[in-house]
Amino acid sequence: MKSAEGSGRTVEEAIRNALRTLGARREDVDLFVLDEGNRGVLGLGAREARVKLTLLSAEGEEEAADSTEGAVGQPVTGDDPAAVARGVTSTLLEAMGFRGAVQAREDAGVVQVTISGAQLAPLIGRRGQTLEALELLVNLIVGRRLARRIPVVVDAERYRERRREALAALARRTATRVRRMGQPVALEPMSASERRVIHTTLAVDPGIATHSEGEGASRHVVITPHGHEGASSDVASDFSGELLQDDTGSPEEADTSENQPL
Repeated sequence: MKSAEGSGRTVEEAIRNALRTLGARREDVDLFVLDEGNRGVLGLGAREARVKLTLLSAEGEEEAADSTEGAVGQPVTGDDPAAVARGVTSTLLEAMGFRGAVQAREDAGVVQVTISGAQLAPLIGRRGQTLEALELLVNLIVGRRLARRIPVVVDAERYRERRREALAALARRTATRVRRMGQPVALEPMSASERRVIHTTLAVDPGIATHSEGEGASRHVVITPHGHEGASSDVASDFSGELLQDDTGSPEEADTSENQPL
């Protein structure tokens, strides 16, 4: 099961019910609020809140599955996940016209692939979009070669590490602001993996709750005070200070003043 719906008297209760159905943790899913619910007046007109949870590892696979057919020529021999991931990544890089050294290692059930070399900025793309696409392809092809799912994380020139640190810092700053204001704050749209960093970073904060809203490229994380009701997707997103990726793929420090986009 890749997704499940849940209902309850509040959005948080609906989330808990859906998590039990999926058998997943809060940081492992992406959340879409279907209906925030209504308490009604004197019990009249009341309706339950409804949410839909989707496992982050499953997001986007159906759309990309067909594109992997024939993407790599000869099969990679052996059952070593790291060796298979390294071979698939090297072949894809060559097909894309990039030259770089590829290393891979398996750690705690996850294969970490690192790419190093000159002129890899186009491979990373703006805010890592090209790297995200490459990682998705590598995951799908490796899964088919091994006949089982194993997560593969692809990084180039430590981009993901730098980006993860910046997003974690952004999440903590925003949580502090949410506590001070007592109101939800919506971040700008992010990819599934970046939203996961926000969810995971704040999962240990008992005073903060996170969920995702929006569809497709507009999907974003909303950070709310724990127990807050009526969070919506139109709350302000007016903070910055993270490490940005420019068009050339080079990191640059953003303006740390307020009212700047992420």
